[in-house]
Amino acid sequence: MKRVFVLVAALSLMALPSVPSVANAVSVSTGGAAATTGADGKPKPKPKPKWKPAEGAYFNTPRHGAKQWILHNHIVGAIDHARPGSTIRIAVFSFDRKFVASRLIAAKRRGVNVQVLLNNHQVTPAQRMLHRALGMNRTRKSFSYECSNGCRSSGENLHTKFYLFSHTGGARDTVMTGSVNLTGNSAMNQYNDIWVINDAPKLTRSFAQLWGQMKKDKPAHPGWFARSIGKHFTLEATPFPKPGPRHDPIIAVLNRVKCQGADGGTGTRRHHTIVRVVMHAWNDPRGDYIARKVRGLFGQGCDVQLMYGVSGASVRDEFATRSARGFMPVHTTGMDTNDDGFIDLYTHQKELLISGHYGRSRHTRLVVTGSSNYNTDGIRGDEELFQIKNRVGAYRSYTKDFTRMWTTFSNRVKYIPYPSSAAPPTTTARAFSFGRPLPEPQSATRLTIAPGPKTGGPAWEGD
Repeated sequence: MKRVFVLVAALSLMALPSVPSVANAVSVSTGGAAATTGADGKPKPKPKPKWKPAEGAYFNTPRHGAKQWILHNHIVGAIDHARPGSTIRIAVFSFDRKFVASRLIAAKRRGVNVQVLLNNHQVTPAQRMLHRALGMNRTRKSFSYECSNGCRSSGENLHTKFYLFSHTGGARDTVMTGSVNLTGNSAMNQYNDIWVINDAPKLTRSFAQLWGQMKKDKPAHPGWFARSIGKHFTLEATPFPKPGPRHDPIIAVLNRVKCQGADGGTGTRRHHTIVRVVMHAWNDPRGDYIARKVRGLFGQGCDVQLMYGVSGASVRDEFATRSARGFMPVHTTGMDTNDDGFIDLYTHQKELLISGHYGRSRHTRLVVTGSSNYNTDGIRGDEELFQIKNRVGAYRSYTKDFTRMWTTFSNRVKYIPYPSSAAPPTTTARAFSFGRPLPEPQSATRLTIAPGPKTGGPAWEGD
């Protein structure tokens, strides 16, 4: 009986239709036609990834077509993709772009909370557009408001430039910050930067805390705001309580620089620490002592290169003071392109870059950006200093832009006598940057070292 049963079972199995293997069955049920084709049997298109703001550091090129609007496009893209129910918070010194105002108004109409803090040095038609559409009541979910002089300071300006998005596209907690205002001038006549990061709740929370203090429009106590966010970021905001070289945030950074012993892929091939500065306004007594400090680092062997848009006479005297190594390499981006005696094309960036021996670390990469110029106003009003530490991509992006500006969009200053046949070999142009020659001045535009942009002119913003 057992043999008959086995034979019948075998014959029954032979009569069944073929069954796919286990592997084929899995592929049919999880990755086969049912998952990739529609009812008509045609392949379904893959879903497009949700839009997010592009992260990293970005820089515009004024008077170069679409390249001049790159930074504004990043901000407008985030505005246009802001989700209903989300919040946009902006704190910016100057705002005159009606197009950006219209995009903010459109965001409010689709349910986004739009909150804008502005300085009161001007009230442009674009700002009036915002007032009419958003109102000026700071207790509402949406508003546009000019602070009285400074928001957290007394008698100065709201001079910060940051943009916060709680939910835009597929990103949450987006921070954008740097030197760029929302003006035509910031694109067409100025070199600016913006740094973007998504999905950064701790960083967003720190900026939002600062913004919440600014929203009150009254002096903050204490005025100095400082937050370390993780191991990569530090956010500081003025007013600084004790101005002077012993209590200056930039001097505090520079005091940690040691010019020898850089390693780990930082610094120069000879292990000298690299120091780079590109600064919009470098002037007055504060500018003097910062210039002296940087010149001292140059004398100690740091690889130093400096660029500025506008500088004061006393600062230029510091730059032109010769040390044992010779003269520091200094360029200016300030150009008078229409021969009216005033600069009209210039950098508006406020950046300090360090690579090498910093504090106890011999391989630090540091970017300091934000809104603060190297002058007394840079620590008295509402200013932001933002440090990005040991994020290699950020440092490389800022260094790449510095090199671009140095070689293409700046001139060697004419008041420093180099190269000179009377100078010793260590002070030739080739020695200024440890073997890398400095470019010759451009001849396409006439360089002026002073004064800055004409007050009230098309290239002027009061900052």
